[in-house]
Order: sequence, then structure tokens, then C-alpha cells
Amino acid sequence: MSNESSSKPVAHSANDQIVFWGCFVALIATSFAFISRMYLCDVRFGADFGIDKVTIGALKGAGVWPFAISIILFSLIIDRIGYRVAMFFSFACYVVYLIMACMAYGAIQVPDGADPAALAAAQAKGYSLLYWGSIILGLGNGTVEAFINPVVATMFSNEKTKWLNILHAAWPGGLVIGGIITILMGSIAKEGDWRIVLGIIAIPAIAYLLMLATAQFPKSERESAGVSYREMLGEFGAFGALVGFGLIFMQLGEVIPQVADFKWAFIAVCTLIVTVIFGVYTQSLGRGIMAFLIIIMMPLAVTEIGTDGWISGLMEEPMKAAGQDAGWVLVYTSAIMMVLRFFAGPIVHKTSPIGLLTISAVLAIAGLFALSRCGNAGLGAIFVAATLYGFGKTFFWPTMLGVTAEQCPKGGALTL
Repeated sequence: MSNESSSKPVAHSANDQIVFWGCFVALIATSFAFISRMYLCDVRFGADFGIDKVTIGALKGAGVWPFAISIILFSLIIDRIGYRVAMFFSFACYVVYLIMACMAYGAIQVPDGADPAALAAAQAKGYSLLYWGSIILGLGNGTVEAFINPVVATMFSNEKTKWLNILHAAWPGGLVIGGIITILMGSIAKEGDWRIVLGIIAIPAIAYLLMLATAQFPKSERESAGVSYREMLGEFGAFGALVGFGLIFMQLGEVIPQVADFKWAFIAVCTLIVTVIFGVYTQSLGRGIMAFLIIIMMPLAVTEIGTDGWISGLMEEPMKAAGQDAGWVLVYTSAIMMVLRFFAGPIVHKTSPIGLLTISAVLAIAGLFALSRCGNAGLGAIFVAATLYGFGKTFFWPTMLGVTAEQCPKGGALTL
């Protein structure tokens, strides 16, 4: 395993460059899916499917929480099935999602003046299709993360934090491009055929499929170093299993109606079983640094993805008062992230990862607090607050991945 701080950059083959940019485009596909769906949740789905804001929140979450399931489960097996299989699975998820979304649109096309009961039934059917399609989308997005992070960490093992930051410029880059496209298609999103808006995901999805279908993926760093599967699981350990699978079973307990009457027993028993299996098999509680990273990653992820999912809706009234689309706030903060992540190298080398995370946390807190006070503020105040938030959230995700890759190299795809 290489020491990032003391290693010199090395040349990479044309195949490595294709794989890197294919992974970059794959991450753009996840952000296209994220912003188009969130925008429609805010401006259209409530009326089309006859759902309230609580149900809209559940629909938004359906595209996010499965991410955790697929990224953990695929990370357990990705070294055995290969990165290419994971890539094809993610593409298949996007195809199924678009098909189900189109079916949902078709289900709610009832004639004007239709019986209210028939309309309600059509809306319920359409919502169910869109909800389960969103879950499949979330699985696809998580699978993308499950293969791109270990691929890039392996190819650029001498400069992991730098290149993971550049890779993750694709997320805000996709939010900027996808956000602009979505906002420019605002009239279609609000009044027309919203399948066209959701369909923008097909552009990057097909692109990364073509780029990666025949490319040669690297052998994982864990395998190259001769680290066993048991050792990899040992880095995660019983504590990692307790937290990771505990959160998964908590979410499943919320969405599986059959366990509603004994939800907490279901969560406790399932989590205990998996934790014990991990502990017995690995004979490890997990590395201390890994436990620390797991704990702090949760609020960091919520700060970025959770806020991004709701920021357009939260800023809708003040932005409307200023005569602007609320989606521009997310586009603006994402543009800041994209630029800073592309030029992460000098920043990463001038400060420690922990120092960078601390500075980011302070700026993010200040930005979120300022945004919460923008209810009656003007356009300038909104974007000043958004600037603080944009700077603050920029380095959370990729820096955490870089630290994990450096500190827990034996953990491979699982710890990432």
C-alpha cells in the first residue's frame, strides 16, 4: 500500500483514463437521476398522484435509502463478481426505473371528468409504480458508488484523496448540468409530459455503458496485496456490521408493512444476527479508526445529500418572492462543489484531511444556519448563505473516502 503523502504521480494508460472517465460519467448519471426526480417531487408529483408533503418525503427517500443497501451488499461481493457485473447491474436498474416511471405516467392518464374513485385508484397505482421504481433507482445509484470508488482508489493508489475528490466532482457537475436542463424544461416539468424530464438520465447512463462495457478494470488493491476476504471483513468488524446493517434494518422496518406490529423486534433480531455472524467470522470488533469514520460519516452524508434533496423545496418561497426558480440554489452550490473538487489537489496537499473536514464542518454549519434565516431575505442574502454552505459541503464525501482508503486499505470496497 502506498503512502500518498510521499509518492510521486505516475503515468496511467489510455485504458485507465477511459475507466476513470467512465466512472466519472456513471456518477453524473446518479446526479441527473437525483435532481430530476427531486425537482418533480417539488413541482408536480404531489398534484399528479394526489399525495401530501409527508408522502412526497417518503417518495424522495425511496430513491435515497436503497443506496445504502446496494453499496454495502455489493461491496461484500464485488471482488468476487467483478466491477463489470456491478456496472451492468447499475445500468439495468436505470432501465427498469425509467420503464416503471413511464408506466406510472400512463397509469394516471384518466379522462377528464372521470369518477373520483377511478382517479384515486389510478393515482394509487401510479404512485406505487413510481415508488418502487425509485427504490430500484436507489439500488442502481448505490451500485455505481460501490464500483467506482474502489476502481479509482486502486488505479490512483498514490494519490487517492486527490483523485477521489476529482471523481466526485462528477456529482455536483451532474447536478449543475442536470439542474440547468431540468429548470429550462420547467414548463414541461410543471405542465407537460414529465417522462421527458426523467429521461435525461439516459444520456449519461448510455454513455458510461459504452465507455466501460469493454474496458479492462483493474484488479482490486486488496487482492493485489494478498489480503484475504476475512481480513477485509475484519476491518469493518462487528461494530461496522452493527451500525451499517442496523440502519438498513431500521429503514426496512419502516417500509415493510408485514413487520409493522413488531418493527423494533424485527430490527433488533436481524441486526443482532448479522452482527454476531460478522463477529464470529472475523474475530474482530473492527478497527478503531473505522468505527470513528462510520460514526462521523452519517452526519456528513446527511449534510450533503439530505440538504440537497430538500433545499429547492425549502427555498421555494423566498426564491419565488425574488422572481427566481428555487432550483438555482442547488445548481449554484453544486457549481461551487464542482470547481473546488476539480482543483482539490493543491488544497488537499496544503492541509490535513482532518483539518479540511473541520474547516468544511464550520462553513457548512454557518451556511445552513444562514439559509435557515433567509425566509424573508433578498436574493443576495440567499446566495451569500448558499455560498457558505456550498464551500462547506464540498470536501466531506470524497475526503472521507480518501481517509478511509488510506487508513483502512485492507478493507477494500467494503470500507469505502
